[in-house]
Amino acid sequence: MKTKIVGLFVCMLLITTILPITVIAGDEQNPEIQDTPEDDVFPYLDVISAWFFEKSDEPGYLFTSLKLTEITGYRFKQHLTIHWDHNGIECAAGLFIGYGKPWFAFDAGYGHGWWFQEHYVNISGEYNLSTGIFTCKIPKEVINNPKQGDVLTNTSAQAFQRFGFIGRLGFDRIFLPSLIYSIFKKSILDIAPDTGYGKDYIIQY
Repeated sequence: MKTKIVGLFVCMLLITTILPITVIAGDEQNPEIQDTPEDDVFPYLDVISAWFFEKSDEPGYLFTSLKLTEITGYRFKQHLTIHWDHNGIECAAGLFIGYGKPWFAFDAGYGHGWWFQEHYVNISGEYNLSTGIFTCKIPKEVINNPKQGDVLTNTSAQAFQRFGFIGRLGFDRIFLPSLIYSIFKKSILDIAPDTGYGKDYIIQY
């Protein structure tokens, strides 16, 4: 009987120590952010999921991945971003398409507001046209220096199309999306999840 009790205790101990490790790092099968399939969003802006992860051999970086129905460079300017809060500060990372040289660019940083309150820099990343997944490799120093054990909250993803100079001709950000939707019955904005936020992420290294 004692052997069974000891065995049960050991199993419970293993579960309580291993379980937190398995839920603090996301992947494509267990993403922090998930979205429901949507037929009224253009495929190249349709968010499927997004997740955070780290690598033990590169502890100075946070990685974010976002999966879309498809990735394409043959559109107007696109913002494909992942957002979160760290110690009350808004942070984000993403892929920006259609801004010239380079045509595909990755940025990350923190802050939101007037001049000098935003701190965003160019980072490295990669994208896969066949899977619709892109990944940002973010130096932690450019996203408010999260430390081991810190929690990233209010996670979300956003994909939208931007028209730049067209807006200066009198077409505001409300008019253009409405016009496009009335013609194509497709939205140029997708936010994931549909309501609220995704799961928190705990910094591991």
